[in-house]
Amino acid sequence: MKCYNVTVSTPKMLICLVTTIVTTIYFGIFRNDYDFISENNYYQPRGVIATLIRSDDRSVFLTINMIHSVVRFHSIKNNSFYPIIIFHDNSFTSAMRQRIVSCTVRNNTEIKISFALADLQTSIQPNNGSRSNKPISYRLMCRFWTHDIFYHPSITGGQYDYLMRMDADSYFSDVTKKDLFIYTDKQKLDYVYRAEYWEPITPMKPVLKHFLYDISEVSSCIYNNFFIVRLKWYHESKRVQTFVNELVRDDLMIREYIGDGCAHAAMLKIDNQVKVKRITDISYGHNYHVMTRWGVLKFVKVEQFEVEIKKSCEQLIVLRDTSGILTQIPIP
Repeated sequence: MKCYNVTVSTPKMLICLVTTIVTTIYFGIFRNDYDFISENNYYQPRGVIATLIRSDDRSVFLTINMIHSVVRFHSIKNNSFYPIIIFHDNSFTSAMRQRIVSCTVRNNTEIKISFALADLQTSIQPNNGSRSNKPISYRLMCRFWTHDIFYHPSITGGQYDYLMRMDADSYFSDVTKKDLFIYTDKQKLDYVYRAEYWEPITPMKPVLKHFLYDISEVSSCIYNNFFIVRLKWYHESKRVQTFVNELVRDDLMIREYIGDGCAHAAMLKIDNQVKVKRITDISYGHNYHVMTRWGVLKFVKVEQFEVEIKKSCEQLIVLRDTSGILTQIPIP
């Protein structure tokens, strides 16, 4: 119905206005329903969700909370769950494993959780003058998410199309409204991320000069505690493979400290064929870093979070906005 630019009576103007609003709402709902139906009919890509856990109680609590958030807010199809692989070090115990499984699987046998040992040991020591606030354990984590995980038998042997990283202290804070694996596949994307941050990339600059005419193109880093990557792109991009091999050769990432988020940002710049998208229409949190739907990253310290996270077996807790108020959702 069109409202032409002519003089009309007030009742007719009201009828025209109401009709326009109702039509807009109707087609908005229809479009959302159509997208949902279209997604339900779309084949399910071979996706896997991966996390790297510390061997302590807090990390176990956080991992349980993260899994609850995936099940509640991302698994929008009934009884349809992507496998979750929890990578850990040698100190991870069977009791920790059992607690995670018992608190998340329960009566829902469709949730598939597996555990895999990661090589997080080295004899390499940081060079003098290297970032002293980045311990060896953190540097090994950066190498893991830049290189090691992509060659781990749990990933290569799974014949997966896509890998989603969800850190133990990450969580979806509201319904994603779409299957992110299907979204990535339908959009034919190689890499998806939520936010960016900045830190110095000085140790990486000599390597970047071999790939970029202007290294200032890498002006920010990927806040990559959440990302989705098409595994075939990672393995088949010759420039990415050459670049990553330069970072891990002679343990450069360990000796000098190169953050994995900055390494990922560089990969997306040196391969000019990559199809990448930053998505901001999902609500996501990483410990006290809050990203509301369409919002930017903000830090909100909430002391009660540390108290409530110990009850993660019985509840999902998230920070949905910057008010500092925890949302607690009982887990049946």
